[in-house]
Amino acid sequence: MLKWNANNIIDATGGRGEGVCNSVYSSNISTDTRSIKKGDLFIALKGKKFDGHDFLHEAFLKGAVAAVVSEDKYRNFPLIIVQDTLKALHNMASYYIRNILVNAKVITITGSVGKTTTKDMLNTVLLHYGVSHVNEGNLNNNIGLPFTILKAPEDCQYLILEIGMSRAGEIKELSKISNPDIAVITNIEPAHVENFSSLLDIAQAKLEILHGMKNNGTLVLNKDNEHYDYLLSNANRNVVSFGKNESATVCLLELIRDDNGLNLKIKLNSGQIMNCNLPVKGEHFAYSALVVTAVLQSLELDLSKLPLALENFTVTEGRGNVHQAKYNGKLVHLINDSYNANPTSMKAAIRTLGTYSNLRKVALLGDMLGLGNESIVFHTELLDSIVEQNVNKVHTVGKFMLELNKLLPENIKGMHFDDSNQLKSNLANIVQGNDVILVKGSHGMRMDLIVQEFTIEY
Repeated sequence: MLKWNANNIIDATGGRGEGVCNSVYSSNISTDTRSIKKGDLFIALKGKKFDGHDFLHEAFLKGAVAAVVSEDKYRNFPLIIVQDTLKALHNMASYYIRNILVNAKVITITGSVGKTTTKDMLNTVLLHYGVSHVNEGNLNNNIGLPFTILKAPEDCQYLILEIGMSRAGEIKELSKISNPDIAVITNIEPAHVENFSSLLDIAQAKLEILHGMKNNGTLVLNKDNEHYDYLLSNANRNVVSFGKNESATVCLLELIRDDNGLNLKIKLNSGQIMNCNLPVKGEHFAYSALVVTAVLQSLELDLSKLPLALENFTVTEGRGNVHQAKYNGKLVHLINDSYNANPTSMKAAIRTLGTYSNLRKVALLGDMLGLGNESIVFHTELLDSIVEQNVNKVHTVGKFMLELNKLLPENIKGMHFDDSNQLKSNLANIVQGNDVILVKGSHGMRMDLIVQEFTIEY
């Protein structure tokens, strides 16, 4: 990684030095004095509840060699003074991409559902082709994404950046920083709709990913999504499509489930047919495999490595992992999809639960948050999926899931709880040996606390 010094920080940010010399500072940048290390460069970010400038003394006591600040009253320290420290972080990330990572192909991924899984699957595959770097965890916002860029090795060949969004305008800024060669929009679905008036508004916001894209870049779109035509008509870029639609550039011809996961037959627009195996249960993972195939094709990489690479994919914990687990000595099948939820991902998880046809299927469902005025509707609409998939028992958590609980047939209706801690206290009355148990809800519902009560066998 680049060794930052006064000259290149000033070049990147347009700031001015105060008490600094051009000795090598550090390749490591920190914004948190709790984790800062000797030799780090400290950036004093300002937030709604904190101001990094209040911790400058602590940062230098712990060994910071210099700090990027927006206030020049701290004359006793080596400083780079800028107008806005968050903008400076963004400018440094942009500088790093355009001046250091010049040989890296940048792939940005956004969408309502499936961003993280697609990002992780793509990284798993691209590691078979070269040096790949990707967001850690869910670092996909206006702080996490630039940090991901700044941590990329200088010999990086593939930089994969997940871009999240809760409001219009956010993706535009992150795209301008990233300068992508390839951008992916996985789909347009109800998520964060409380901040948008319609799904079309969400689609418009997702198209902001084009703002920083190279002029010869490629946009990868889901042809099965109802907003495909709108996205295509506004793309003004080379477009590669994926989906079950037979005219898609990368088409899923066939999907067969067995005990080892999913068997996919994928057809390319060249007529080539590929057979791939995914070691996962949920059919929705097939779409991530289609995106990966489309990206590899756009990068003009040898697709013969793809089947073996996909077999090495493992699901990020909390995103639909299936485990053999124990609770109070009872062996169960645990589907851990506790990280987050929206209507589309919730229905997909219920379909995965439904594949266990010979076992008792139990769903522990927490509220889906961020759905605005339609929250109750989105929750009660889950009833059809639950009945269709022959779920045996549904226990619910939260005020919106209460509305679903009221509609459940008596033979399916389980207990309702105000929060996950209440459910956790009642697990002994819920779990039976050899159950298949789905745990899912929005991040704020802390359904991960339920998962922690189980002992994972493998």
